[in-house]
Order: sequence, then structure tokens, then C-alpha cells
Amino acid sequence: MAMRVKADTGEVGLKQRYRVTNWSDYDRALVNRGNLTIWFEDEIIRDHWTPAPPVGRGKPGRYSDMALQMCLTIKALFQLPYRATEGLVRSLMRLSPLDLPVPDHSYLSRRAAELLVTIPTGLKIFGEGEWKVRQHGVGKRRTWRKIHLAVDESAKDIIGIEVTTVDWGDSEILPDLLDPIEGAIDQVSADGAYDSHGCHAAIAERGARATMPPREGAVAWGNDHPRDAILQEIEARGSIGWKNESGYHRRSIAEYRMYRLKPLGDSLYSRTFERQVNEAHVRVAILNTFTTLGMPESVRVGQIAPAA
Repeated sequence: MAMRVKADTGEVGLKQRYRVTNWSDYDRALVNRGNLTIWFEDEIIRDHWTPAPPVGRGKPGRYSDMALQMCLTIKALFQLPYRATEGLVRSLMRLSPLDLPVPDHSYLSRRAAELLVTIPTGLKIFGEGEWKVRQHGVGKRRTWRKIHLAVDESAKDIIGIEVTTVDWGDSEILPDLLDPIEGAIDQVSADGAYDSHGCHAAIAERGARATMPPREGAVAWGNDHPRDAILQEIEARGSIGWKNESGYHRRSIAEYRMYRLKPLGDSLYSRTFERQVNEAHVRVAILNTFTTLGMPESVRVGQIAPAA
């Protein structure tokens, strides 16, 4: 299979042609995205559907966080309302050899606001306290929400997410996106909205190289700041030359992950902010599972001449 993408060579009027080399495996991965046994696995459900007994006194819980997340995953994956989600999970329980209770739609809706979503990644599993939430002046009326993502360009996994109201700027969020990432970070690529002292400081603290184009009309910061070297390279090579040399175009991997979120829903269906946050987290967990199932591997095979 061939697909057409924008050229990353800086040559005007030319597009690159790529060929997917693992089409058979990728085709099977696309099929498996709809395989219910991947999202509703009997063995995991049998062992983890109910929570561990409480330490000391207290009534034991009926449903574990894993059980609730599995229900919410099916809800998001098939874009179902809560009542239909309850009905589908009940039918799956009847079809399976399991005889376990299923949370009703009201209970599921209530718990969705407080659930700690587990997001699988190629690096680690993020748990309690590591996915931060930012809000400012949250009201009851429906409005825009911003989803900020950090993507590992090698594994293609989303390894950081923050959900905020529109009052938070992109550059304010980057430091917290980097905080939960374990291990070394070689490079952080982002667009010009992240060109701030705070972002550069957060990246330098992790020992990484910042690849962010300075804003229009930018001036040197002095004191041999690494950003000044970017300005000098852009002046010497031009903007396109610097982007090609620095690998800035790898940032498109993160943009593509944002694009892949949209088929799971253009809107957040929950009404309260806390539920909207968990709804976004569940979608990211689904997306990372898609990545684990298999992704296309492509090689450049030539160029496409521009139309006359």
C-alpha cells in the first residue's frame, strides 16, 4: 500500500511516496481493534473484577478500578451512552463463562468522576498522582477543553497527558508533561508556542535538547543560552534548513496522535470536568493499546511530481 505525505526535505512542489512494508501484520492489527476478547479478557476479569479486601474495618468494594475502566473503555471505544454500555457488558458476561455482577449505568457514571485511569505505555504504567489535571474557572456550561500530549517518537506511545480548560497556555503545561517521564530524554520538539524561558528551563533540567522554533521577532537571550544557537542556525541555514537538520519534523508524530484521537469522538460527552478528564484518559489508553496491537512500518520509495 502506498500513501502520500508531505515532503520533509524542504524541496518545493515535491511529495514523497512511501510504501508500507508490514501491511499483512498491520491489516491484522486493524482487524483486532474490533476484537472484543482484547477489550474483555476473561482471565483478567476473573482475577481482577473485584477489589482486594479493605485493610481493617470497612465494607469491601464490589468493583475494582480495572472493572470500571474496562466498562468505560468499551463505552468510549464504541461511543455508547452509559445505559447501552451497561447492556453490552451484561451481554458479554452472559456469553462468557463468568458469573459476575455488572455496574449499573448510574453507579458507573458516579465513579467515572473519581476513577484513576491506568494508561499503558511502552515505558511504564502511570498510576495514582502522576496524571495531573489543571482547571481554572470551570463552570457548568459546555465549553472547549484542551488536551496536551507528550509522545515518545520511538515507541509512538502517548507518555504524558494533561487536560485543561482554555485558560491554560501550552507553555505553562510542558514542564508538568515532562515530570512523570522516567529515564533519559534526548530531545523535546514542540512548536513556537512553547518558546518560553520556563519550557527551555524544564527541558534543560532533564538534560534534553530543545527543538522549538523561536517566535517571530525573537531576540537572543544572551549568556550562551542554547536557544541563541537555534537563532544563529536559522539565520545561517534558513528556517527550512534548520528544521531538516534538527529533526524538528519528528514533531508531526505527536500531531498525528492527536489526529488519531478524533475517531474516538470529536467531543467529550461527559458534563462535569472531572468526568471529562477521565474520558480523555480512557481514550488515550485505547490509543496506546491500538499502538501495541501494531502500527504501519513504511519506507520512502520515491517522489511524486507536482501536478502541471
